[in-house]
Amino acid sequence: MRKHVALLLILFPVCGHLLNVTFYNAPYKKDWAGALAYCREHHTDLVQIRTAEENNVLQYSGWIGLSRKDATSPWKWSRGGEIAIFTPWDSGEPNTDENCVNRKDDGKWESKKCDEKRAFLYYDEKSLDGVGREDPASSYWNHDYDLVTLITPKDYTTARKTAQEATTDEVWTGLCNLAGEWLWVGGEEMQYEDIPKCPTEGLCGVLEKNGTAAYGIRNCQQKRNFICSTFN
Repeated sequence: MRKHVALLLILFPVCGHLLNVTFYNAPYKKDWAGALAYCREHHTDLVQIRTAEENNVLQYSGWIGLSRKDATSPWKWSRGGEIAIFTPWDSGEPNTDENCVNRKDDGKWESKKCDEKRAFLYYDEKSLDGVGREDPASSYWNHDYDLVTLITPKDYTTARKTAQEATTDEVWTGLCNLAGEWLWVGGEEMQYEDIPKCPTEGLCGVLEKNGTAAYGIRNCQQKRNFICSTFN
């Protein structure tokens, strides 16, 4: 069972970069906009929580990167503007006059007025070394990594930028075919409506480092560099 929070990690056979989540408490309490600005200036962004697994293992409370413009607008993540699908609201939440989100100690989410000063959760990019050269994929799995999910435009921009360091023209992502159905290994919702249905397993998704297509389909047994996410 995984014990950490899954965040974007770009990895190659020798080393990589991970996004490590932590939080600021007093005396760093800020309103939501202030917390976002501080995170982007000194770190990367307010934390994004996409699945129940990520939320359940996170131990902190505070602002997360979810907000909306008003009561008629969708809830969106600060990173990439992605509309939230997973939203574990507490009973009676959200309120119509509150447009920013606080994660409680029990894992439930509540809406709050954005000008309230609170602790906040952010993520930060760090370096990772010591991955084996002979079988890097197994080495990463042993460190609790998964092949990455790409959803937002920023996900693709970041992945393609880092993929320029790859020694292969394409890199593996977390898109895979299981019993004829396509899915992301991290559990996120599949967004590709035009992906062909396949009767057999053994096909996986790739991202072209110099292309524009959202995905490609290849035999899973082929060897390529790859992109991972980590629970940390």
